[in-house]
Amino acid sequence: MSVDLRGAHHSIGVSHAVVEMLFQILRARCAAGGGKLSRDDIESARAQLLQTLPRAAGFFESMHQRCMEASGATAPALVDSRTMLGSLLFVCAQKAARHAFTHQVTRFGDVWLRQFFGGLAEYARQHFCTDVDARLMRVYVAIAWNLGPKLTIEDLIHDETVRGILRECTAPLITTHPDVLAHPLSDVISQEIASARGIPRPDISKVTEQEVKLFLKFLPPQLQIALAPGHAKDAVA
Repeated sequence: MSVDLRGAHHSIGVSHAVVEMLFQILRARCAAGGGKLSRDDIESARAQLLQTLPRAAGFFESMHQRCMEASGATAPALVDSRTMLGSLLFVCAQKAARHAFTHQVTRFGDVWLRQFFGGLAEYARQHFCTDVDARLMRVYVAIAWNLGPKLTIEDLIHDETVRGILRECTAPLITTHPDVLAHPLSDVISQEIASARGIPRPDISKVTEQEVKLFLKFLPPQLQIALAPGHAKDAVA
């Protein structure tokens, strides 16, 4: 994934640089003497600021969105609060989807795959992990604070907290029998694809129960490799 990945991490990186510059000035003033704040006071204030940072995810995201609108950016948003889960699932399980949905992938390519994983993310969000978006954003902000504009999807996948969240969200897909999941899962995914593509009627880009069963069959070994504790997932091939 390119280091130019669109996302709020660009704004977070700028904020990090500004904050560190301000605290550097405060430390220098403290060292010069004559002020009322001690160095411990300054470091305590910095620590408190960093602790509150994850709660500012919405602010950074809205600021980034305004910048994108003002600049007329057209790059896809892969790591915002609604797309991040689908993007991470794409990295972890795209091989299983390519095998199960060969007709759709051949005809529509990676754009369709991302729509499919957006639907899978929506199902997980509805049924398994209702707070997953907020949890992922908190980790994203913490990682972005250090990496700024250099952040990639792989940086998120390599993070053990992120992998733990993904294991929680995908565990029912592995432990539940495909015959039980196939119908409700195909409905949600097809609705998500239809909404993304603007196709209210039946269409070849939607998925069938049989295709979803095949996907669920291929999925477990992919996730076990990608999300194993301590395993660093390679970049998408």
